[in-house]
Amino acid sequence: MMPRTWIAWMSMPAAAMFAMACNNGPVSLTGGDGSDSSNDDNDGSGASASGEGAGASTDDPETIDPALAARVVDYNEALRTASLKLVRRLPTLAQIKKVHDAADPKAAYAEELDAMLADPEFNARMVKFWRDTMRMGGDGLDTAPVFAAKLVSEGRSFKELFTATSGNCPTFDGTTGTFTEGDCASNAPVQAGVLTDPAVMKQFYGNMAFRRVRWIEETFYCQKMPAEINDPPTQIEGKDYTSPWDFGSVATEPINFQDTQSVLCANCHTTLNHVAPLFANFDANGMWQDSIQVMTPIAPAPVTTELSHWLQPGEVTAWRHGEEVSDLAELGQVIAEDPAVGECVVARFWNYAMSKEDIVADLATVPFGVVEKRVNQYDANGQDLKAVLRDMFLSDDFVSF
Repeated sequence: MMPRTWIAWMSMPAAAMFAMACNNGPVSLTGGDGSDSSNDDNDGSGASASGEGAGASTDDPETIDPALAARVVDYNEALRTASLKLVRRLPTLAQIKKVHDAADPKAAYAEELDAMLADPEFNARMVKFWRDTMRMGGDGLDTAPVFAAKLVSEGRSFKELFTATSGNCPTFDGTTGTFTEGDCASNAPVQAGVLTDPAVMKQFYGNMAFRRVRWIEETFYCQKMPAEINDPPTQIEGKDYTSPWDFGSVATEPINFQDTQSVLCANCHTTLNHVAPLFANFDANGMWQDSIQVMTPIAPAPVTTELSHWLQPGEVTAWRHGEEVSDLAELGQVIAEDPAVGECVVARFWNYAMSKEDIVADLATVPFGVVEKRVNQYDANGQDLKAVLRDMFLSDDFVSF
């Protein structure tokens, strides 16, 4: 499993990662000592000394950014920002006066925040958030984003996104802001949340099922390939081999995944090739068939992929090195329990709350020290992302300006 500083490392060249690890260590990667120096119990008179996003220890005031230290709490400004984000409208004059005139502005703001989170328009905002995050949408192609939004809206465990055996393809009525239950009808022998959603399998159909694996990695692991990094790397023909898998575990025919001429293909493909066969039976329409439906792109014409095209004899499918899985139900369980997945979705919500860009597409990475408190909350509250989002909107960093 990757260390909890993984978010700050993503998308760096391997050499840069290892140089950073040797020269600075994990402390600098988290933007401080890794502790959460926030104070969510301020009295409304001013911002905390450092705030959650400062990444600095309260024991060393000289390290605090003066701009952060100068912030003051403004619950009316927070109300305006939260309202635009959560229900896509400005607060009413009555809401503004309620917070402004309250003896306890924080409590008044929290009451308005809870009303927004219960508003049907919040459901629509969550659907849009997950459509954008998953890069999915359009007629019949948004059941996965809708399912994620439904889990958040109802305060359910986000693990169900990968493990649900029913109700994993709901629909959303944008007029009423309501969800309707629905099962995925992909004909898969087992159901595993979005991993057996025909819309996902259709949209990300491609050679050797690699696009489907990349979608999972980038959306829920917050990282482009390579997904697994072995520190320090080993040398293969003078090049850094960064994967923990045996270099010879991937196939050499008809595509040589052990090629070393330019880059080490195995750095990515030792992970990709162990996951992709699990998705290979979904055809171009996202429907499960009894045989492999993806193609291997070779000249003069593509051929149907076989297990031997991905892996050497004796190799089995797996999520990560040492985490073997035999079907999509097992894969869903392992993904749901992967701490890096929880960190990823919490970090995505942090960027949403703080108006940051996408972690993967825009490299808007989040040091673990910034979200550690929220990750721990997510782990302790049954993976309820709505509760985590609520606390983000109450945090010092959100209400201080």
